[in-house]
Formats: sequence, C-alpha cells, structure tokens
Amino acid sequence: MQKLKIKYPCIILFVLAIATSCKKYLSVGPPTTQLVTTNVFTSDASATAAQLAIYAQMQNDPALFDEYCGLSSDEFNIARTDVFSLDLYGNKLVASTDANQIHVWGLAYQFIYQENAILANLASSAGVSNVVKQQLTAEAEFTRAYWYFYLLNFYGDVPLITSTDYKANSTMVKTPSSKVYQQIISDLSAAESKLNANYVDATDTAVTNDRVRPTTWAAAALLARTYLFAGVTNNAYYDSAEMQATIVINNSMQFSLTGLDNVFLINSNEAIWQISPNSNYNYTAEGLTFVLTKPPASSSSGITMSKNLLNAFEPGDNRSSHWIGAYTNGGNTWYFPHKYKAGSNAKSLTEYSMILRLGEQYLTRAEARAQQGNINGALLDLDVIRKRAGLPNYSGPIDQASVILAIQHERQVELFSEGFRWLDLRRTGMINSVMSVVTPQKGGGTWNAYQQLYPIPVTDVQLDPNLAQNPNY
Repeated sequence: MQKLKIKYPCIILFVLAIATSCKKYLSVGPPTTQLVTTNVFTSDASATAAQLAIYAQMQNDPALFDEYCGLSSDEFNIARTDVFSLDLYGNKLVASTDANQIHVWGLAYQFIYQENAILANLASSAGVSNVVKQQLTAEAEFTRAYWYFYLLNFYGDVPLITSTDYKANSTMVKTPSSKVYQQIISDLSAAESKLNANYVDATDTAVTNDRVRPTTWAAAALLARTYLFAGVTNNAYYDSAEMQATIVINNSMQFSLTGLDNVFLINSNEAIWQISPNSNYNYTAEGLTFVLTKPPASSSSGITMSKNLLNAFEPGDNRSSHWIGAYTNGGNTWYFPHKYKAGSNAKSLTEYSMILRLGEQYLTRAEARAQQGNINGALLDLDVIRKRAGLPNYSGPIDQASVILAIQHERQVELFSEGFRWLDLRRTGMINSVMSVVTPQKGGGTWNAYQQLYPIPVTDVQLDPNLAQNPNY
C-alpha cells in the first residue's frame, strides 16, 4: 500500500482507471493517471472528477476496517500463517515489523492530503460554478472528517493536517484527540449545512437513485457517530449525538429499516451512504473477504467467525440465520459473516459497500439517550432493532448501567463485521476486561492495555522528528 509522502504542494497523484473502474460515480472523467493541480479546477466536470476519484479509490477500504477490527477484537478466527496476520490477530503487533503493513495511517493521510488540496484549489478557482463549488467543498470536508475519525480510533492522538504545506506537514506533532474531534465536528457541521439533501450524479445537481455520494443526511449520520464516540470526553456530546441521529431517523421519506436480506443491497432504503465496487467485478470487497466458498486455509482471507461472536446471539435471533453463512467440507463446518451475499462467483452486481446505515443510527440514539438518563427513549430505539431481528422487547434490568450494556450487546450482534467492535470496546472502556480473556484464547499471550492503539508506521516516525511512536511500541 502506498505510503504517505508529501512532496509537492497542491499536487496529487491519482493512480486510478476512473472511466472504467467506477461508472457509478461519473460518466466522464480525467485520464487514468491524473495530476490534480490548479488546471483541473477550471470546470465543473473536471473538479467533480477529482472528488469522485477519491471515492473510487476508497472502494476496498471499508472491508479493511472490518477486517482489522474483527481480527483485533473477539469477532474472527483466521487460518493464515503469515507473521503480520498472526500478530494482528494475537494482539501482539511489533512496530518494527508490523506497523508499516497496517494501511490505515497511510491511506488516511493520503486521502486527507488530497481533500486538503481539493479544498484549497476550489477556494481559489474561478472556473467552478458556485453551486458545484459548494457541493464539492462540502464533500471534501465530509471525507476529510471521515478519515480523521478512523485515524483517532486506531491510533489515538494524531497530527492534524489541514493544508498542503509539505514543509510544515513533514514536522507535525501529535494533536490531542479532543482537538481533532473538534476539527471533525467542524468539518461535518459545515458539510451538513452545504451538502445536497438529495443524492446527485456526476453533474452535482441532477438527482439520482444511487446513494454513492454524501448528502446532508450522511453528514448528520457521521456527526451522530462522532458525537457518540467523543461523548467519553464530553458528556454534552451525547445530546448532540441524539439530535443528529434523530435528524436522520425522522427522514422516513428516504430511509427506513428493511428486511435483513435487503440491508446491503444496492440503494437499500437503509443505506445512508454506500461505495460502489469496481465495475469490473460483481461483488464488494466485503463479499470477497467474508463469503467462504472453500476451506478457510485455502481461501484468500482465511477469516471465519469466532465462538465468542457466534455465542453472542440470543435464541431466535433472525440475524443468525440471515447474516451468518456456513461452509462444510470434509466433515468440518465453518461459519462466516454473510451480510453480503455476493462473493467472487457472483453473476451480477447486487450490493454496494455500506458505510452509513439507519440501523446504526437507532443504536447511536439509544445509547446517547441512555447516557443522558432517558431510559424509556433508549429502550424504544433498542426494541426497534430487536423487533427487526425477530426478538422480543428488552426485558432486563432498567438501571442506566444495565441498559447501556444491553445496547452494547445489541451493537455487537447488529454491527458485527462492519468495523465497530474493536472501536466500541476502546471507547466504552471495556477493552481490557474483554481482551484479557480473548487474547490468550487467540494464542496471543497476555493482553497489555497499550495494545488497544496500533503502532504508527516506523518510516513516518523516522521521517518526522517531531512524531512520537505510540507508547510501548
């Protein structure tokens, strides 16, 4: 995976076959290799192509988050034998040998830099119409916030880079997480006020059914997630999380919970934002990663569901039968995440990668309400998700701590294999108690609290004299 190497201000190298790899994003676009300079921002079409190229580059990244979070936590087993995978799975990452193979850092800063360049060029461009400039500016702010969210949750404090000044960026120090959260909230709030309320195509104005570009609702949904995660540092954020989730939930004209088998389909009513896979393939990166068509030791990912995850489902939970697949060979049966049905043998494209969906918003609002002491409101949202799964209403203890724990359990079985479990364990403070049991089960030895953050790539630490490695790595 390409490392972040900031060498040239206001210049970005897109290595992408845009016209052939992502038809859902644009019908016409720049050449397959494009230098995005001020010359690109001379028309609406070329400026739009620069932004849409970023989504096309991101088509494999959601599955990467799902894989990392599932392997690091208690969701998955692996049948791989390479050192990096075993270290990731066993919670024993070594900075000198493993950190450069974890692609979150490099991907995030690569895309953040591209968005910084787009924002700078849009601000100075006279060739882009005001309507398109507003839409693209908002999308760039949204996407920058999206990547900073994952940087924070994988690495903790990180450098906050909002310009293309390569000299300044090369000597950046870590910024406290609280300030990075403030930047994320600022970006998303600005994006929410400027993004289109409808899904638009490559013209930036024509309404489309394809849910592959961010809207004001996507910004509200990501804001709700951000406020929930930041709530551990500022209780006032829970009120904002509830408010933003409510904005999305109340938009019943566009969003509604669907049947379990329809959630991850193209333009599902539950989808708030999706990413289209490469048009040369009939499956998503998630489908390729998780759908098992051969024994795990012979598959490309080697990933199966752990007993911890399988045992988390209550009897009668329809998610067990609809979202879990089974592969049997030679008398052995392995279970795998089957939210995405289309694997490498798919005959046609039926699914997009899900980035933001309504089910998460109900659980976000449930937890935000519970954190504020609104237990009845929290249970109403919790039971919406349980009802969709075929389960009765929650009937356990209704003290605040118990209800919050019940919501966390519901997140575990509703959002499994979607890149949440590891992050949820960290933000709720449950990671040490859970992983001290799970890590030895995975053959990783003794769990150490510092392992909840990933190590920063060694090459970046060596290049930046002010960048400190995460503690104990």
